[in-house]
Amino acid sequence: MMNGRQPFRPLRALRAAFLRGLAVLNKSSGDPKLSVIIATRNRAHAIGPCLQSVATALANAAPLDAEIVVVDNGSSDNTAELIQSWARASGATVQFLTQPLPGKARALNRALRAARGQLLAFIDDDCRLTPLYVTQLLAHAAADTEPVVRGGRVELGDPTDLPLTIKTTPDRGQWHRRLNSARHHSIVGLIHGCNMTMPRTIAEKLGPFDERFGPGSIMKSGDDTDYLFRAYLANFMLEYVPDMAVTHFHGRKTPAEGRVLQQKYLISNGGLMAKHGRKHLNLCRPFIWDCENAVQEMLAGGISATSTDYF
Repeated sequence: MMNGRQPFRPLRALRAAFLRGLAVLNKSSGDPKLSVIIATRNRAHAIGPCLQSVATALANAAPLDAEIVVVDNGSSDNTAELIQSWARASGATVQFLTQPLPGKARALNRALRAARGQLLAFIDDDCRLTPLYVTQLLAHAAADTEPVVRGGRVELGDPTDLPLTIKTTPDRGQWHRRLNSARHHSIVGLIHGCNMTMPRTIAEKLGPFDERFGPGSIMKSGDDTDYLFRAYLANFMLEYVPDMAVTHFHGRKTPAEGRVLQQKYLISNGGLMAKHGRKHLNLCRPFIWDCENAVQEMLAGGISATSTDYF
């Protein structure tokens, strides 16, 4: 001590100033922890229950700074009015956006530009989150040691619907390029776009969804699979967890509707193979397997191991 005063320590003072500045920055940034993103079009009958399920899951994870980002993709019914009415009545933090040009990927890109969350969760407008979905999402994210694209179980919401667009695998799984996962497993269908989450850092690295894919586009579907392919090629971990579940009320009940959906999948799969196959040959393996199954089906007189009774 000199003259009863503490000596000046510039490094300690600099560290204290840095920590104060960091605390102020974190406090003032205002970015929520989670953005739940929903693209919708002409789903007036479904959007209300969808939004309410999100609100319930968020409330069960409280206290949590979160937002719901909803993009109306040129609806011709009263979907937009219902969203705005629900937002006013619910008290939830809702960003309501519009994208008049058709295409789910366009709507998702509109949401990505506006979403502020550190974590992003994508669900479809005909799906409903289970009550503990957000709690489970946050628990998985907190345990991550690297950025992960994560999806969960997709259950059939209406038992009278065809068993399509669901994923009920009970076992957790991980896939990564460093494990050469695509050599042994198809990346297609590992994670469904109606139940897909990721940290913002992955979306910033990969960029926008390819607007040539997805409902309302020239390729009809495949926007989610294209994003998975891109994440895999960029060396991000892909993970499926069965506890993070949604219920899907897709509404398809007839064999004709099943065939139309399958045709859309086949068109988009062809586009995906053309886009990504040259970059990583193993991504083409599902196309090869499909051809093998088709040959087996023809040789068996129209029946193969992968056939279902609505085709």
